[in-house]
Amino acid sequence: MHCAVALKTTLLALLLATPLAASAAAAKCDRLIATGGADNPPFLWRDPQNPKRLVGANADLLKRIADSLDLKLELLYTGDADKALEEVRSGRVDVLADAVLGVQELAHLDFIHPSITALQMSAWVRNEPGFLYSSREELIGRSGTYVATTRFDQTFQAYAKDHLRLRSAPSLGDAVQSLLAGTTDYVLHERYSAVAQAGSQGLLDEIQRLEPPVTTRGMHFAVAHDSACNGPWLRGQLAIKMTQLRAAGLPQQLLAENLERWKQQPAPPRPSQR
Repeated sequence: MHCAVALKTTLLALLLATPLAASAAAAKCDRLIATGGADNPPFLWRDPQNPKRLVGANADLLKRIADSLDLKLELLYTGDADKALEEVRSGRVDVLADAVLGVQELAHLDFIHPSITALQMSAWVRNEPGFLYSSREELIGRSGTYVATTRFDQTFQAYAKDHLRLRSAPSLGDAVQSLLAGTTDYVLHERYSAVAQAGSQGLLDEIQRLEPPVTTRGMHFAVAHDSACNGPWLRGQLAIKMTQLRAAGLPQQLLAENLERWKQQPAPPRPSQR
């Protein structure tokens, strides 16, 4: 009698455990597909040698993590930032390699902490004449320009709407040319992106960055809720590896290396003077 009870208990435990074990095994997949915005050096950009894939600091970092976990990684070009986000939201792609935390994105993505780096939205001005600056309140009353594809966080967007005079430009080159021509007082652009893009156009020596940034937010790796690879094992391992690599300073090292890598590529034509 006691043996029968013990056998039933063992069988019940096995039946209950089987779905969990199967789920864990499914979550620990051996291949990840990732994507991100394709025109955002030094973080991500299309590989000149193979335009179907992305390269950059975030690509190098994710590859380092995937290799340490014995995962195969494909980092594919899927379009601009909006298209890349949609591909990950749908679950067709597993990982977004340049995710910025937002309320809407939380419904579709699991964000990995800590962040890859802090995105610093900075005000850039002409070398001469400049103006006194200690906080973003110093921008009130002055005219500013930003690139039309820029995504501000909701808090800063509300602040800008109430306090700042901003207009959009089609590209950073156009925005900087307006700055140099004196038709705008400052340009809002992310620190590292501005260094990469303005530098490649020969404009970096003509502008300077004001400190502190007007707003700062983290850039993360994020896993799609609908990804077949999404599970406790993967999320946990990504968080552990990011914690270790952030402590070792690797993300900043890769940013510096990829700024130089971008610089060594053939420069795009410099915008014509207006």
